[in-house]
Amino acid sequence: MLAFNTFIKCIIAYILLLPFASADISTGSFKEKLDLKILPKDYMLSSFNFKLKSDNIVSPRTSLFDFKKHNGFSRSIEPLLTKNGVKNLYIKFTKGHWDSQKWGKLPNNGWSSGGSGVEIWAMMEAGNKDEVIKNWNILMSEVSGIFCSSVSFINSEKITFINDIQSYYDVDLLDQIPIDNEDNELFFLRGSLANEAVCTENLSPFLRILPTNGKTGLSSLINGNRLFDSYWNSMSIDVNTVCTDDSSCYLDTEIDINFVVNIPQAIARNERPTPKPVPAEELQCDPNKKLTEWECFPLLSKKSYSFFLSDIFGTYINDSNRFNKEDVSTISITGIDDEHWSTGIKVIPRGVDDKDEIEALGLLGTSNHVYELKEHQKTNYDIYVGTTDNTKVSLNESEYPPIYVTRSLTGDSQDKGVMRVAFTNPSQERDITIRYFETLPWFIRLYVSSLKNNVKPHKNLDVPKFTGDVNDLIIKTDIKPSIIRSAPLHMQHTLRIPKNSVVMMTFDFEKPLLNYEEYPPDSNHGFEVEAAVVVVIDEDFEENAMNGETRGLLKSHNYIMRTSTLLLTLATPDFSMPYNVITITSTLMAFSFGLIFNLLTKRVVTFEDSKKLVTDRPLVRLLKGLKIKK
Repeated sequence: MLAFNTFIKCIIAYILLLPFASADISTGSFKEKLDLKILPKDYMLSSFNFKLKSDNIVSPRTSLFDFKKHNGFSRSIEPLLTKNGVKNLYIKFTKGHWDSQKWGKLPNNGWSSGGSGVEIWAMMEAGNKDEVIKNWNILMSEVSGIFCSSVSFINSEKITFINDIQSYYDVDLLDQIPIDNEDNELFFLRGSLANEAVCTENLSPFLRILPTNGKTGLSSLINGNRLFDSYWNSMSIDVNTVCTDDSSCYLDTEIDINFVVNIPQAIARNERPTPKPVPAEELQCDPNKKLTEWECFPLLSKKSYSFFLSDIFGTYINDSNRFNKEDVSTISITGIDDEHWSTGIKVIPRGVDDKDEIEALGLLGTSNHVYELKEHQKTNYDIYVGTTDNTKVSLNESEYPPIYVTRSLTGDSQDKGVMRVAFTNPSQERDITIRYFETLPWFIRLYVSSLKNNVKPHKNLDVPKFTGDVNDLIIKTDIKPSIIRSAPLHMQHTLRIPKNSVVMMTFDFEKPLLNYEEYPPDSNHGFEVEAAVVVVIDEDFEENAMNGETRGLLKSHNYIMRTSTLLLTLATPDFSMPYNVITITSTLMAFSFGLIFNLLTKRVVTFEDSKKLVTDRPLVRLLKGLKIKK
């Protein structure tokens, strides 16, 4: 009995001390940073980056209990992957239009944003395609529940198997992906839901994944009202399974939230929440135009202004990152010069709420416009940005995208149409090589043989025009035909775009008639066609990708972008006719049934006989008897 009691005490002590022991050997981490980039025309790009690393999911030693440590890592991520054989998962929510001609390249070379709507990539382990499609459908149902979206509609009719993954994934990192069964293989799948409505319900799951839960640190700045009131916004989560050896694996998660706002409009919204005309004393007139006491041509924006981040986001930065003692949260401001722009940080002690006291606090500045949140006590922070000339913002040549792509549908016929894709290479010095990745629904019956190429100069400059064979611009073609009501059309072209040229590709396609139940509720709106993916390839990088020297550097060499989505109109029947027919038929049936029912259940008698029948009723005789007695 004494030995049993001793054993129980040891067990209780082990359970009580286990959290403290796990905290000491924890390998998890959490890092966060915010990059503010001032763009031309008074726009600002806010890029939040959060990196989470879990503890080892394969324990290097056996213990008495099967205990999994999370230490701030989201508990919903690991089951989502392990149950469905998912090794890597990339989810992207994007809304709005990125104006590349004004704002330059997409943030993170385009890898943290997708096409308009929802885009999902997954590296999955399975024995065959049927098994991986089954696991994909289960995965989409779970992702739909976690991220409050409609991705459960991304079924086998919308997914694509990517065979040539070299342009979309670091092939050097394939050896880091663990394989549970040697008989299985890895499948790289992609699916998209065009123009899915992105709202606050999709933002909340991203914040819940963070250990700060959106309450402290840089994540406390993120406000759904400000985020989705922007001109362009993107939210993405990348989850990778990384193994350092056979017995040590962990989940590496990266969350990026980017959005673009107009600074003067955001400031004016704080000053005048209800839209009102600008007061006369605040109105700035253009002196180069007619100016009298009654006429004024207002300037588009003030030349000099200043603002705090709290004016843009509506709140202060609440405290700093306390989950990783070895790293601090950083905020950097780029795209400005020291001559016309100034920045600073305001440290607001906890408990100071009076506006006058907060305004009286001083600013701390740095020469490189990078600020660290490293106060040991709980503190609020605010970032100051001011300028004397807002026109002193410009992008250098390296910040502009290497290619511009436009895609459109033409033709007014109800049974046929033409799809046009134009690739513009603005460079005056070098040709570029791209991969054009297109996924079209099965009801767009594309005639691949109708492909036509056309090349014309981009600008009339002293640059030699392209004089070769247009068909030689297509280096490689990979086409997987669609299967009616089962699989989409997958088409990938590797193209060479000459310098200072516009390459136009056109395809003819046919519009079929769909079944009655295949039309969406708002059939006259049309069918949304997902964006195409265009990757600008660094050929030198691809040649050296397998030797290990460029390991993990794909995102810094290849530039990836998406085209705009398309709206396809098909021949739509008059859905009101069935309801009209049902209404008329029901009326006739009711009229006929009532007439026949009366004939079958009622007797036809003369008027004289009806009077006798009425007088012979018991109730009538009773009433007559009562009258006689009176």
